[in-house]
Amino acid sequence: MDNNTQKKSLPEKVVRRHAELLNEILPDFSTLVIDEGRPADSLLNAFLRTRRELGSRDRRFLSQAIFSYFRWYGWTVNKLQLNVQEASLIGTALDSTELPQSFQYLETCCKLPFSVEPLGLLSTEEQRVKLNELFKDRDGFQTLELSDLVFSEFGSVVDPEKEAALIESFQQRPPAWIRARAEMQELVSVLAEQNVAAAVHKTIGTAIGVDAGISLQHVLGKQAAKYVVQDAASQCVGLIADPQTDGDWWDCCAGAGGKALHLMDLMHSGKVLSTDVRIPALKELKKRARKYGIKNIRTQPFNAVNDEPFTKTFDGVMVDAPCSGWGTWSRNPDARWRASRRDVMQCATRQLKILNNVKWCVKPGGVLIYAVCTFSRPETEEVVMNFLDQHADFSLEAFKNPLTGEQTEGQLQIWPWENPGDGMFIARFRRKED
Repeated sequence: MDNNTQKKSLPEKVVRRHAELLNEILPDFSTLVIDEGRPADSLLNAFLRTRRELGSRDRRFLSQAIFSYFRWYGWTVNKLQLNVQEASLIGTALDSTELPQSFQYLETCCKLPFSVEPLGLLSTEEQRVKLNELFKDRDGFQTLELSDLVFSEFGSVVDPEKEAALIESFQQRPPAWIRARAEMQELVSVLAEQNVAAAVHKTIGTAIGVDAGISLQHVLGKQAAKYVVQDAASQCVGLIADPQTDGDWWDCCAGAGGKALHLMDLMHSGKVLSTDVRIPALKELKKRARKYGIKNIRTQPFNAVNDEPFTKTFDGVMVDAPCSGWGTWSRNPDARWRASRRDVMQCATRQLKILNNVKWCVKPGGVLIYAVCTFSRPETEEVVMNFLDQHADFSLEAFKNPLTGEQTEGQLQIWPWENPGDGMFIARFRRKED
């Protein structure tokens, strides 16, 4: 989707202020993200809290400029050595089908030897060829390659046949997905009344996609209890868990509880124990559950890696494990510059420890769900293989792919191009009866 949301002509003082703001904060942001591993969205939110005078158009500009900067950082900064204004301008041109007014002004502050045109309708390969042609006469020019858009060790831990397609998917801004808790058509109608384009997922009956730049709180404020912000791939986890009515489940790495809420909505009646090491996240889950009128979610601090497992057993245990998060790189473009192969291997070790720890709490005949929003081989198929090698009382259980209806053999990798949004790996295990 096009990032451009500014339609009205802006006064010159506004576009000049935007250029000044970008010059003020982006050099520091770049250092904090690249050198210190700080998330760009957290940095931007912290900055905006200190600058309450900035309005919605200022926030839109900064969000677009910063995330386009990091999405194309491998080409614009690492290879072409552009300054922050030039890199943000070229990044936005690559993301857009129409160059917003603030970026048209930003072009006058840059000293590029050509007129900047929006390139958002081109494929990533066509964009690569175009930039190579535009910058070929620049001193020290090095030919841009697709692999420049990720960190150097990326290809060593992903399926080599999928590497190019994955990198291309990272350069596309995905829609935002919501999960309808009430009548789907009611939400679609409200969005249409607000002139917000909405796409109902072709196979997941509760999923609605909207432009990621839309303020859902603004357009769906009166329907706040009727939907949950949840990526379509994440919704697949609950569908594959397939909890039965009156079920008793443990979500052992619950975070703010998106999947716990989904389990409760699927069961209609039943109960979920949600645990996490992060107490603030559990407080947020309680707040969300109250908003949705869900009473049967109990929260408790728990370290799924090190704490002793409960003596209680459950019909199902969900392990939405901490992971490298590579499946979210389309919407978190800066994250790829904070990634490493070492991080992947550490995540895989921790994920196997969690499975080994919580498996004791699965009832004989019960279900164990393993999910990670990534596609690195050590965190997906290798964790599953190692777990099965160690535990003969568990086996993979076949399920239908929620995106296609086709039968799987018990594990599913959702690739970003199959389902616009996050990449996700899901495995379903069944514990033997005796």
